[in-house]
Amino acid sequence: MSVNLHLSVKVSGYDPSRISEIKQAIQTIFDREDIGNDMSSIEEFSDGPTRTLSSRSNPDYPVIISSSYKWIPEVQNALSQAVAEANGGPCEVQFQGDDADEGVDDDEEDDSE
Repeated sequence: MSVNLHLSVKVSGYDPSRISEIKQAIQTIFDREDIGNDMSSIEEFSDGPTRTLSSRSNPDYPVIISSSYKWIPEVQNALSQAVAEANGGPCEVQFQGDDADEGVDDDEEDDSE
């Protein structure tokens, strides 16, 4: 079963001197999973001493994913491993897929089937 998802990834607790390597590792996984064109550029944000790298899919164009219940954990694991390797050690990686159809009323869903 396919699902329309809004995807996002956030990385924190990384070595700032390794940003280029981490961005490349994330992009490699995105490209391998064929979502590279669906995701925004990986940008760094800071809130005081806390730095975060993040990327998300376009909120106006959900990404269609088959078997998302299996795919999301697999991509989470791949991203965690790739980022840890690029970082030279573990850091926090959160990959999330939110249902883009949540909140759509039943009449609209029935029309689309």
